[in-house]
Amino acid sequence: MNRWQFSLSISLVILGLQAGCSRPEQGPQWRLATDDGPVAWDRSASRSVAEQTYVDGGDSLQCLLVDADSAAALELSSPRFKVSAGRSVAFSFAFRSSEAAGELAAARLGLFDQSGSPAGDTLLYAIRGSAGSRSEGDTRDWIEYTRAVRVPEGVAEVAVSLASHPEKGRVWIGKCSFGQGEGWLAYAATFSTHLGRSLDDRYQYTAGRLIRPEPAPEPRPAEVSAGIMLFERKELVEATPYAQPREDDRVPVLYEKVPRGAVAPFAFAVKALQNLSAVEASLAIPPSGAAGNLKTRPVLYQGRFAATRLEGSWSRVFGVRVRMLEAPNAKPLPMGENLFYWLDVPVPANADPGTYEGTVMVRAAGSTPLEVPFRIEVLPAVLPPLAEKYVVGMYYYPPDDQQLLELQFRDMADHGINGVSLSGSFVEKSPEGRLRVNWEQVARLDRIMALMRRYGMNRPTSLYISDLFRRLELPEAADKWTAEHDQLFTGAVRLMYTTALNRGWSKLMFFPVDEPANQPEQMKLARRTLGLLHAMGDIPVLCDLNTTSSVMELAEFLNAVVIQISSVSPQTVEVTRGKGLSTFFYLPCFGSSDVGGDAAYHRVIPGWFLPRSGTDGIYYFAYQSVAGDPYDELDGGHRDWCAAYPGPEPQFLLPSPEWQGIRRGIEDLRLVQLVRELIERCRAHPDEGVRRTGDQAEQKLNAILAGIADNGPEVIYQIHHGLETYAAESWRRQLLEEVDLLEHPLAAAR
Repeated sequence: MNRWQFSLSISLVILGLQAGCSRPEQGPQWRLATDDGPVAWDRSASRSVAEQTYVDGGDSLQCLLVDADSAAALELSSPRFKVSAGRSVAFSFAFRSSEAAGELAAARLGLFDQSGSPAGDTLLYAIRGSAGSRSEGDTRDWIEYTRAVRVPEGVAEVAVSLASHPEKGRVWIGKCSFGQGEGWLAYAATFSTHLGRSLDDRYQYTAGRLIRPEPAPEPRPAEVSAGIMLFERKELVEATPYAQPREDDRVPVLYEKVPRGAVAPFAFAVKALQNLSAVEASLAIPPSGAAGNLKTRPVLYQGRFAATRLEGSWSRVFGVRVRMLEAPNAKPLPMGENLFYWLDVPVPANADPGTYEGTVMVRAAGSTPLEVPFRIEVLPAVLPPLAEKYVVGMYYYPPDDQQLLELQFRDMADHGINGVSLSGSFVEKSPEGRLRVNWEQVARLDRIMALMRRYGMNRPTSLYISDLFRRLELPEAADKWTAEHDQLFTGAVRLMYTTALNRGWSKLMFFPVDEPANQPEQMKLARRTLGLLHAMGDIPVLCDLNTTSSVMELAEFLNAVVIQISSVSPQTVEVTRGKGLSTFFYLPCFGSSDVGGDAAYHRVIPGWFLPRSGTDGIYYFAYQSVAGDPYDELDGGHRDWCAAYPGPEPQFLLPSPEWQGIRRGIEDLRLVQLVRELIERCRAHPDEGVRRTGDQAEQKLNAILAGIADNGPEVIYQIHHGLETYAAESWRRQLLEEVDLLEHPLAAAR
């Protein structure tokens, strides 16, 4: 047993319980695993609880089903355990739910003093679910939660209780244990510099391990010799230290089929079959084929694990997964743990079609190197640039370093980004009370706008000007504004607008208040300031809105609106379209569980939901926005939202898997665009057979898009629970076949 398996050996042993039985005398007792062996739970208050099995790492285990339809309730309490004050203890339990609402799980630690009298209790962990028009209820796959606390002074004994009372849906409770120490929390904390520095703070967090049922397959002879097992994890799905390879992941050759002008990505992992002192990967053979070497510059990355919030941007529940990609380096790898890699092979638009093959070499010190072959099938089709109608933009906070600024713009352009959203006004009030331009900030914006032109980001640029209230000493409360304040505000915006116009910048869209629906006073300020901007006539007005009601209320003042993805719906888009607004949506993509935690999830949003939604584009938050240590998501009040993390010279940039997935999604969007262009050409063709081919392709495209939800909340639910893991990859390959079918008759008819 390796060390992570040992740290996770926490179990609830349920022996011989008949389904639905609640009386202790009707069957053997349920047992709780402890450091000294299993002990009996008191389950006398439970009712109508059924027994089932589930699989964790290939092992079949027993669990309890609490079904609201059966009026079931789970109430478990342990005997008292002797503990030492100042030492930590941990309780762990496995949990799963389906469309559940109510009190789904609540774990408590009862405290007792030297005399045995109660000294209070501590809520270890609680899960609640709600259901309504926006949600069917809490649904999540198996997760094992571990919570640790330090025993307070004066406490000599503790007892654990676990309860579940769903009002709707189903809850499953699996393995549970209680013991001295911190369980898996201690292991997970090694991936957080914050928890490593601040020992006491780690008890604010709960560690979560995603439970996967598949056992590891048998290694091949070459893998035994190399000491490592190879498996593919496309787009770094489930890129965790303990992920098991599945049989479907055991491909002999990594394979990608891509059009020209795209990037062929290969994501794979190795699992240590023994303790290895150093594992390192390198590109051994560049891709080549019958036409010679593919003229490209492949980049090989190594995944870096980090503690990451599992259940939302502000969650105190964390697990460990690959959060960023860095240059490969020799790394020790304990037995049973994984090391992930990502290989990017850009395919130039002028590359010769055909098949190209190459090899990555992975070597563990003292072992035979393992060859990882990969193959790229380059198709004749060339992906077109992103159409003018679509914006895929980033909220961007530019650095002062000019070299880094250019590297970041190049990186955004390489990933397909064609617009940015900036913040900060460049007009201020002089000591005499007059408006004046801050020319130092203008010079900085000159450099940014020049880079935007160079990299084709010529869409209108949204400019967040909340700092203008401070610069002009404007009241924060709209009720306190006077005509003089109105004039000062509109004069400053007019000065910024004409300055941008005279300097040849991209057109600026101004928005003074962000997500005003969060506070009533902010809504008042939004109505006042947006109304003033709208009345100016030629000033493009924008606002970020995170509720449907605020969209309805403020749309009359706007030229463009950016809606939070959870408020995107056909009804909302119909309202904004009806008022002639450009309609975008935004989402806190990087490091946010709103849309998943790997590249496979994130490619669905730009590639498939964007054309399905009827909107004009997306703005992602953010290229780099960190709290504290950029490599530690747990040291601030929220996640670090980073497409690319700060890196060492000369690259300066470490991409996140989500960032790589968004590039794939933008390529999917370009493919959708290409198919639509070919369909239009076929429909305009005089030959009936060619027109029929176009109609058939349109039916195929529409069928794919119809399978994707047309609103934000449902598509997020789909991404987590409804779609196959590699659904976007399947859609892309179907459309590539349609491109081939469409291009042949068009070429023959020329």
